Amino acid sequence: MFFLFFINIAVQCLQFQSFVHIIPHPDKVAKGGEDAYYANENLLAVADGVGGWNNHGVDPSKYSKTLCENIKEYSHLDNPKQIMQIASELTNHILGSSTLVILKLIDNILNVANIGDCGYTIIRNQEIFHQSEEQQHSFNFPFQLGQQGDSAQLAQEFQHILQINDIIIVGSDGLYDNLDENQILNIINQYGVSQKSAQLLAKTSFQYSLDKKYNSPFAKRAQRSKIKFIGGKSDDITVIVARVINHNEL
Repeated sequence: MFFLFFINIAVQCLQFQSFVHIIPHPDKVAKGGEDAYYANENLLAVADGVGGWNNHGVDPSKYSKTLCENIKEYSHLDNPKQIMQIASELTNHILGSSTLVILKLIDNILNVANIGDCGYTIIRNQEIFHQSEEQQHSFNFPFQLGQQGDSAQLAQEFQHILQINDIIIVGSDGLYDNLDENQILNIINQYGVSQKSAQLLAKTSFQYSLDKKYNSPFAKRAQRSKIKFIGGKSDDITVIVARVINHNEL
């Protein structure tokens, strides 16, 4: 005689509650900077238009903002690398390039595709659970999408099992070049997940970016590459702060 046993495994349906704050580079305030983002209840994305295109008479914001418009159009897809591939193909008629990170939450699984030096941080129980790393060809030369850039197939992929109340920080390199993971952690532990904490992360990054004597994360990486540099790195700053919640909590 055979017996069949059925185990009922409850799958948590989780989503994001998110807050965003952007501070453009001081020289790019009029056009709102060159970063772009898209966020909904289960997808977070930050794109950073590569500023070097300004030297060729090209506005980098056109590429990054169109890229995020296309991400919105295909945000229903489950695979963030597929979203990145489609969005980049639809954007490549525009001259320019952009780094990009996309995080897609399905039930309790966070799937990530990241190309370049945007980044994300996962905080759990007031400690760093995961911190992304830059994807660079060489110092200050990140991988980047674009018709003259890198294929989305080169994007790094990650997967994380999330829990309710996990905190996700997503940012352009304007955040991560000026604040390290412990500075980010201290602000979140003090102010929690709120519009205030998103603003404070961005404003603190901005203040440090203008400090010529600050030994920033960017300066430390420059020194490791045997490049003489000290101070913060002035840039556009985009910060998304999100809390993982049950889908029926809001």
